Amino acid sequence: MTTKLHINISQGVIDIEGDPDLVREIYGDFKDQLLNGSMARGQSRIEPDEVEEANETAKPRAKTKRKTVARKRSNGDEAGSGVSADAPKLDRDLDTSKLAAFYGQFNPKNHPEKILIFLSFLIDELGIGSPNSDQVYTCYIKANERIPKAFAQAFRDTSGRSFGYIDYKSGTDMRITTAGANHFKFDIKKKGAE
Repeated sequence: MTTKLHINISQGVIDIEGDPDLVREIYGDFKDQLLNGSMARGQSRIEPDEVEEANETAKPRAKTKRKTVARKRSNGDEAGSGVSADAPKLDRDLDTSKLAAFYGQFNPKNHPEKILIFLSFLIDELGIGSPNSDQVYTCYIKANERIPKAFAQAFRDTSGRSFGYIDYKSGTDMRITTAGANHFKFDIKKKGAE
């Protein structure tokens, strides 16, 4: 039996086809984000525009592969602002004079922790209510840290199930989650601490 799932959120389109358990697992991954994420922003509840199960007699596969999900880019906040996590630019107006002292007290072990530290710096130290990916990129440069090869993907990873430190919607719409605040306060290793 093959199951199909098609979700169209303002042409964001997620098409999944395969084993029912696989489709259910992927739908579970997105369901909470779709329903809760939109409700938090005050929008109406998002419903998948089409969910269909096809009972087909297909040859059993030895191993089910996940299909690559094609996503269309939305022309949201990033389009008008000139900020794109896929092509970050140096923000020359950003005051990074306190960055070395702030960042120097931590010993991050991966990019999600670095992004969390940089966002905390931008929000707590500089008082920027809605930091963007260009400002985080500037922090990477000024802290003399290696920039992730796939810069936008680093934000998605930091936002994903494995870490969940931030809620990342676009290069101009991101915030630190409760899990991220707790990780920043209690779990990131500080230099000099064992």
